[in-house]
Amino acid sequence: MKIVIAAWHLQDFNVGLGRYCRELIEAIGRVDTENRYEILMPDGSYRFPERPNMRYRLIRFPFFKRRFWEQVAPVLAGRYDLLHFPYDAGIAWKRGKVVVTVHDVKPMIFGVGRSPINLNRLIERVLVLDKWARIDHVLTDSQCSKRDIIQHLGIPDNRTTVVYPGVELDRFRPAPSDELRPHPSPLPRGERERPYVFCVAGADPTKNVETLVEAFARLPLSLRDGHDLVLAGDFRRRADLREHIARAGLEKQAIFTGMVSDERLIELYRHARLFVFPSRYEGFGLPVLEAMACGCPVVSSNASSLPEVAGDAAILLDPMDVNGFTCEMERILTDPALHRNLRERGLAQAARFSWDRTAREMIAVYEKVVEKGCVS
Repeated sequence: MKIVIAAWHLQDFNVGLGRYCRELIEAIGRVDTENRYEILMPDGSYRFPERPNMRYRLIRFPFFKRRFWEQVAPVLAGRYDLLHFPYDAGIAWKRGKVVVTVHDVKPMIFGVGRSPINLNRLIERVLVLDKWARIDHVLTDSQCSKRDIIQHLGIPDNRTTVVYPGVELDRFRPAPSDELRPHPSPLPRGERERPYVFCVAGADPTKNVETLVEAFARLPLSLRDGHDLVLAGDFRRRADLREHIARAGLEKQAIFTGMVSDERLIELYRHARLFVFPSRYEGFGLPVLEAMACGCPVVSSNASSLPEVAGDAAILLDPMDVNGFTCEMERILTDPALHRNLRERGLAQAARFSWDRTAREMIAVYEKVVEKGCVS
């Protein structure tokens, strides 16, 4: 079986879709030596391991961008049994079965993250028309996302399959000498080192960082003053959040790291006393899993897919329950036994989500789609 994976987002190496593409392709290469793969890439900066059944093909064009690349690059691959876009995309000219991964439909639910009409989107609209009629099967990251896809896109149940992503367990893991102890924040040399509460978010308002800021501000004074609040992600467009932090009196304790490398992110997870994730909507919620894999206790919202990811290994709360987040943060920061228990449960939960398992389940879907056209 010839399988083509069109991995435009490999060029976005340090963001979610880029990491998803990279880890999926690497895992498929580890577990499948039978099928033939052609990996289409717009950027050759990342070097995959050489494998006899995998061809890595760099395809670049001097004009247009993603939407044009998505239409033309697969045509250059010739005939195939199956083409997989590991993100939401449409195609005008099919030369075999087509599957796409729709990670979530957040823009349809909340109206955030919608990009304005531009030339690339116009190309897709003109060429593809009804893209869902051309797609044979839709993959997604959680049962929550599957329900949303069925409801908002009208895709039938038998054309939608959940394949949970994995976490890089060989990299996202506790430090070798990690013990239960106060963890100083790994700040640049010369800055103070203090224990800290950690969150990974960004500009998207559904990340609901305001709830965390307010909950942190309500901690007992001795506890609040003894910890920093470290926020990783791109918050440059969130002047309102910085104002919120100032009003809460946390300017000296709130630390914005900006976007960080995986190595830096792992370090931040490992040394945090607690990871808090109050998001209102996630198609999967990978930061929760990454924090657990690094041995960091987790308090998360109970919204959307997060209970599927966290299981019973995190404390789950209504995303708008500020007092609840305050109380649970206080409990974990002051109770070593609870801290240790959540850490151990988190490590066990994260171990269930390996990329090799993801790859095997993905290949099973490929085979069923090629054989039957849908997955029952």
